[in-house]
Amino acid sequence: MDHFHKLDGRCNCGNIRFRYYSPASLADIVLRACKCRACTKHGGRWLSHHHGILVAEVFDEELIRLVQFCNSESDFYACHACHVAPFVLCRSETDPRAVLNANTLDDFCAIDCNTHYHDYSSEPTARRNARRAVEWINNVTLTFPSIHETTEEPWALTHV
Repeated sequence: MDHFHKLDGRCNCGNIRFRYYSPASLADIVLRACKCRACTKHGGRWLSHHHGILVAEVFDEELIRLVQFCNSESDFYACHACHVAPFVLCRSETDPRAVLNANTLDDFCAIDCNTHYHDYSSEPTARRNARRAVEWINNVTLTFPSIHETTEEPWALTHV
């Protein structure tokens, strides 16, 4: 992973932590911000790269709330303790795909980045899936150290 840039992030209380290996340098990162009502209200600025790698840990699974907006095809992994959602996993694909909330990165100021604004709320499902296949992170690992196991389907938590 010599050509990857390592970025660490977490929810506010640290219950959800992640490491993102980006093939793009910090100077080349372009953020996306959805202009739908839900994304606008929580101020998410999203980043991903198809060839990026996301390794995430949830320390207390009981504090996780899977929140869905708009099309209900993706789960926002929100920490119930601090109400921050560091990433979103897409459930419409066979393999999980993820996008990161740039505001949850450590030592990174999302405000200084180039941001492209879109409204994905009325995007047809086929187009949305095609876009996510080429833009979202396709190498995702989600672990739950407190129960000492790795889930094979991290996007399929049952309690909300």
